[in-house]
Order: sequence, then C-alpha cells, then structure tokens
Amino acid sequence: MSGAADDTRMSGRAARPSSLRWWDAGVVTIVLFQSVVVVLDGAPGVTSALGIASESARIALVLAPLALLVLLYALIGRRALRRGKEDAPLGPLGALFLVLLIAVLALAVFLAPMNAILQALVYPIVWTVAVRYREAVAWSGATAISIGTTMYAGLALGGASGAVFTALLTMVSSFVFAVVMGTWITRVFEQGERFRLVADQLRQAQGEVSALSEAAGAAAERERLSRELHDTLTQTLTGLVMLSERAERALDVSDLDAARERMAQVTSAARTAVGETRALVATAHPLADGGLEQAIERLVARMRAETGIAVDCAVAPIECGREQQVVLLRAAQEGLANVRTHARATEARVTLRLGESLGPRSAPTRIAVLTVDDNGAGPGERAAHDRAGGGYGITGLRDRARHVRGDLSFGPGPRGGARLELRLPVTSAERPATEPPRNDPPHRAEEPDPV
Repeated sequence: MSGAADDTRMSGRAARPSSLRWWDAGVVTIVLFQSVVVVLDGAPGVTSALGIASESARIALVLAPLALLVLLYALIGRRALRRGKEDAPLGPLGALFLVLLIAVLALAVFLAPMNAILQALVYPIVWTVAVRYREAVAWSGATAISIGTTMYAGLALGGASGAVFTALLTMVSSFVFAVVMGTWITRVFEQGERFRLVADQLRQAQGEVSALSEAAGAAAERERLSRELHDTLTQTLTGLVMLSERAERALDVSDLDAARERMAQVTSAARTAVGETRALVATAHPLADGGLEQAIERLVARMRAETGIAVDCAVAPIECGREQQVVLLRAAQEGLANVRTHARATEARVTLRLGESLGPRSAPTRIAVLTVDDNGAGPGERAAHDRAGGGYGITGLRDRARHVRGDLSFGPGPRGGARLELRLPVTSAERPATEPPRNDPPHRAEEPDPV
C-alpha cells in the first residue's frame, strides 16, 4: 500500500448505511461454537494451574470472556461497526471499542489458548471499524501482539512445552494473514468503488447527452419549421399582399370586374395558405397529390395569377426520393420568390430535367437538374439581400441541398437576368423520360391597370 493510499480512507465502504444482521449472526455463531468447544474440552490448562479444581468453575471462567465479548458487541460494537460501514472516522467510540475488544480477546486466549479461534471474528471487526488503512494495520498489530503475549503467558503458566514457538507462530501468522487479507479485500472494494463512481459519471454523462440531444432536436425542429414557413406561408402571404394591392388599385379606378377577379385570386391564395398551414401542422408532405411535376405546375400557375409575370415551365417526369422531391420543389419556390420579390422581371422559366454527371470513379451518375431563369435585374441585388437578411432564402436552400448531396448555384443567367440551379443525384429508380418535356407557351404579363 503506497503512502498516498495510507493517508486515505479505504474507499470500498462508501457512505451507504447497511444492516448489521450478518455481523450479528457471525458474532453469535462463532461465540456459540467456541462455547461448545470449551464445554466439551473441559477447560484444562491455565485454569488448573490457577488451582481451580471444579470443572464447572473452570468452564465458567473460560466462558466469561466470551460472554463479555457478546455484551461488548451489543453495547458498543454495533454502533462502532455502523460508523465504520458508513466510512466515518474512527473516533473515540471506535477506539474505546477496539481497546476493550482486544483486552477481552487477550483474556480469553490467556485462559484457554483454543480461544485464539476468535481471531476470525476480531480481525474483520478491526478492519471495518478502523476505516483508514494505516490505522487498520496498526490495530491488527496490536491485536496480534496481545494474542501472542497472552498465549505465551497462558501456555507457560499451564506448563505446556514449546510455549514461545507456539505463541510466536500464532502472533506472526495471524498478523500476516490479517494484513494480506485486509489489503486484498480493501483493493477489491476500492476497485468496486471506482467502478461505481465511473458508472455514476456515465449515467450523469448519459443524462447530459440526452438533454443536449433533446435541445439539439428542438433547435433542429425550430429550424425546420422556420424554413417551412419561409418556403410556404411567407411566399403565399407575399402573393396575397400583391393581389390585395392590385385589387385596391382596381377599386380606386372603379374597375369592379378587375377588383372581383383580384379578390377571387386572393380567396384562392388564402385557401392555399390554409392548406399549407394544415400540412405544416400535421407535418404532411408538401407535394400533396400529383407528385413533383404537378406541384411545380401549380406553383407556376399561381405565380402567373398573382404577379402577371409570364412564367412558363418545362418539367420532365423524374422519379426520385421523397426528400429529394421536397428539395426540388423548395428550389422552384425559392427561385420564383426571388423573381417575384427582387428581379423586376417580366418573364421567367422553370425547367426540370434529368441529366448525367461523372461520379467519383468516372461512373456516370444520374442527376436531377432544376433551373429558374428570369430576364430581370440580375443576381447582385438579390445576393446582397440574401446575405443581409440572415433569413432562410438561398442560404437555407443551400443547406437543404447539401443535406441530400446536392449542389445549389445562384448567379447571372446565360441570357441576362439571374439563374438559380439545383443539381442533385437521383437515388431512386427513374422512369424513362419517353415523353418530351411539356413546354407551356409563355404567358405575357397583363397590361398594367389604368390609373
């Protein structure tokens, strides 16, 4: 045992109160067993040398220390043991108990060397009450010396031969055995205590990880809802505002037919917003019925009706994963939202096609390519707005694309204006695009309302 360990408590007995019933049973069993041995043996030896002729008197004298041991255990020992099992310092009570216990044991061994069997009870008590390793070794040494001394005195007084050798052998062997066993048991308890502490730390860490995971999940859900709101309700409500303004201008010039038409469009857009809200609350899939193609066509038709911008679309039938379909639809929504809000364009075009790209091992990979082109002011103003806004526009869409191994680009278009392009690998089996993409004729912007 190292010096550092000597100065520390034997940590196997953490502060956990426990029952003493096993100690009670052990004390009673060993004392009863030894009492039977004394009665059967007749207690010869030193009692005869003391001039006690009556066998019953000799037996009573030898049994007296055993009775004292039980009484001492009941009055003081149980409290001292309980403090030791709770890892409390030795204290005056524990020291008094050990002194009296060693004295009673010494008296019992002096009267009858066969009582040395009580060491099997006394040493474990010493190592339990003396919670520090160094204290336990010291008290074990005191116990061994008292046993050896009184055994020699009793054997010598009784006229036994080899008293010195027997007493010395008993003293040394009992001390060595007690220290070896005490050290081993202490090491086992210390290791068990370390395992318990590690288990407690692991449980605490697991709780912290669970809390962090819950917080991260909540943050991810808030992020998802924010993006869904941007991609759905925000754009629909923007269209409602524009339609309402156009209806108001029509009313200003008393054009009731135009106003009714605009209000009908407002009603339709409001119903769409209600449906999007319900889908968002229910975490439903945003594609609804008809799949990706019809969802993009509905998006384009609504853009025409709400803004008057000539928007056409060419959508190839592509089958891909549901998550990829959502990202493609969100890309179309974001591209048209930029056209609506920032481009000052009169024409726009949405294209979805199936292409190929070389994979990491030069193997062709089928990819879905969605582009949104316009003839507006170009990407400069919109890119600056997206960076300054800190919202969920191009930046949020780029994060979505990266999540499905896609790539999003936004820059000048090939014929002026701006182009938003999303390219992502198709993971599901696609049906062949046997039909050419539908090319809807461009719808020119409506003439401005008279003012």
